[in-house]
Amino acid sequence: MSCSAIVPKCILIFFLFIVPFENAIAQKLLEKQVSVDVFKQPIASVLADIGQKGGFYFSYNGRTVPKDSLVSIASNGQTVYRTLIRLLGDNYEFEERSSYIIIRPALMRMAFINTDITSENNNLSISGIIVDEKTGERLINTSVYEKDQLVSTLTDEHGYFKLKLRSANLDQLRLTASRVLYRDTALNFLNTVEVSNRVRVRNFHSNRNDVEATAVGRFFTTAAQRLQSINIQDFFASRPYQVSLTPGLSSHGSLSSQVINKLSLNLAGGYTAGVDGLEIGGLFNINKRDTRYLQFAGIFNLVGGTVTGLQLAGVSNQTLDTLKGLQVSGFVNKADSEVSGLQIASLNNKALVLKGVQIGLVNVVDTSEGVSIGLINIIRNGFYRLTLSANSLANTNLSLKTGTHGFYSTLLLGANITGNDKMYSFGMGVGHDFMVTEHAYLSAEAAYQFAFTGHWDDRWAQAKLLLNIPLMKKVHLVAGPTYNKYSYTGSQPGFQRVFIKSRDYSGYGNPVKRWIGWEAGVSTTSVFSPQRDVRKARRSSDLFIGIAGIAGCGWDGLSTLVYGGEILLQKDFGGSMSGTLSGGYVRHDSDRSSGFTSISETQMVEFRVPGYRALPFKAGIRTYSGKRLFFSGELGASVGLRQTGTLTITDFNAMESAQQRENRARSSFLYAVSSGYSFDNGLEGGIKFEDYTSFGRMKQFNVRLAYRIKL
Repeated sequence: MSCSAIVPKCILIFFLFIVPFENAIAQKLLEKQVSVDVFKQPIASVLADIGQKGGFYFSYNGRTVPKDSLVSIASNGQTVYRTLIRLLGDNYEFEERSSYIIIRPALMRMAFINTDITSENNNLSISGIIVDEKTGERLINTSVYEKDQLVSTLTDEHGYFKLKLRSANLDQLRLTASRVLYRDTALNFLNTVEVSNRVRVRNFHSNRNDVEATAVGRFFTTAAQRLQSINIQDFFASRPYQVSLTPGLSSHGSLSSQVINKLSLNLAGGYTAGVDGLEIGGLFNINKRDTRYLQFAGIFNLVGGTVTGLQLAGVSNQTLDTLKGLQVSGFVNKADSEVSGLQIASLNNKALVLKGVQIGLVNVVDTSEGVSIGLINIIRNGFYRLTLSANSLANTNLSLKTGTHGFYSTLLLGANITGNDKMYSFGMGVGHDFMVTEHAYLSAEAAYQFAFTGHWDDRWAQAKLLLNIPLMKKVHLVAGPTYNKYSYTGSQPGFQRVFIKSRDYSGYGNPVKRWIGWEAGVSTTSVFSPQRDVRKARRSSDLFIGIAGIAGCGWDGLSTLVYGGEILLQKDFGGSMSGTLSGGYVRHDSDRSSGFTSISETQMVEFRVPGYRALPFKAGIRTYSGKRLFFSGELGASVGLRQTGTLTITDFNAMESAQQRENRARSSFLYAVSSGYSFDNGLEGGIKFEDYTSFGRMKQFNVRLAYRIKL
């Protein structure tokens, strides 16, 4: 017998024996016979009795199955399926999973009617109406799509749709209609051409539409796109590449959110199912599901699934699931689940579970098994420790330590409060606790501070070994030796005399003093309050308008007094993140002239004005830790107001200078970082640091007071 004759017989045997056997296994629970005889018993009790007799369990939602309703039923030796139909009616469907029978409401059915096909220039045009199969009602906003060509549309208010398809390279045309609460319905059209194998279809179920649930997702996607995503939850396809101008204006059309691409190029922004390769967005990228390998965006990346690889953005990165790799952003990184990798942001990093490293100004973690490096680390299974101490140089020191015993960061403020030996300092450090007993431990710390003894140019480095002994609950005595290295420029009268610079000193750089000192004080330790699951916490999309006043002083620059005001607009984007826009007026007073200098080979041009007045305009990102405490970063420019100043032109060849009075307006790029607290009544208080980079040395610390009104 030839092989060509054997193969069909083998296939026939397979279908005659194997397939029926598989069906028998799949239906073994619903086909079991049970006997039930109850009178006015709750449905939940009857289901439990049926499951006990059949040796399985029921799984159902108590809100969709009336479990407390009283029923009476008598059946002898009927199948579980028939018994459930008599008990619940035909409005439910049943699915077997291992030793469970899942009960869920039966999906309604819909149908295609009045379908019409026309051929135009080697293309097909298909139209029709989608109706409820039972009632005949025409269904609005139903997704109708063709999987191979990734062409889709939504039905209008009359249930009408129209699709245009390429007629080439199709062996079988299949339209699918999907709508929430309805069972998918398919309509087949046979054709006689070949099927393209470039499209790989993935069918899997997903109930999540987390990206669309965020305020950012709602803001950057249309209602039609969100309806498509809700209607079509079981279909995803893979393609080599896609190109988008904006979400919806894509090479995949309105089905872009159902396609996973190897290469995704978004000129302004894009909205896709996911990326399995490289994605580049001029402004932003939004992915419904997982992203792997490389993702870059000018402003932000938002991913509904897991990020594996590198995610880089100018402002923020957010994944609603897990990070396995590296997140780098200009301001904010966030992972709603686990971080197994590295987060680097200038402002704020967030994670539910940290099994890697965070580097940022403020780090927030629910459960940490890794390392958070920043000024403030809010770790729910960690601590915050406030210490008041004195040391061999400064008699009043206040430190805030946040993190875990394995690794914590320290924010330091110090002062020597005496009449003729003044000194002020601030800085940060890191530390690790070696546990001696359950409550006593040895702290190894390193710290670096900026010190002021007439100038802010002094630098003070320390290494500490401090023993912490409990005095009472949450209060410890702290004491131990320190190693100190101090680089100084020379104290002014009334400041630390130990750092007076010798007139005979002629060495390179600043003189340095080293010594072994001491530190002693008391500390109190507490824990941060628990928070809700960040995966469920979504801030609203509220819009605020407000006014703010600032007042402060210059630092390491020419300004002695700074004051002004601004009008601000704030939009909450969800996920504890907001965007801000502001414009206002600022004035820098100075006891010296500020300005700019331009030097060429033959001359120097210098323009000097007393102080600086400008209109600053800024855009930024604000992130909340909890409900009220916020941190923000801003970028912008200041438009200088015209002022009368002195213009000096020096000619090096002629060795002469000429001065004249001129009106000039000097603008500058600026950046700002701030922190504050928002009260429920609309008031806000905080501190802000600003730097006008075009002037080199115009920086200031401000106190900020604002009032916001919700629109």
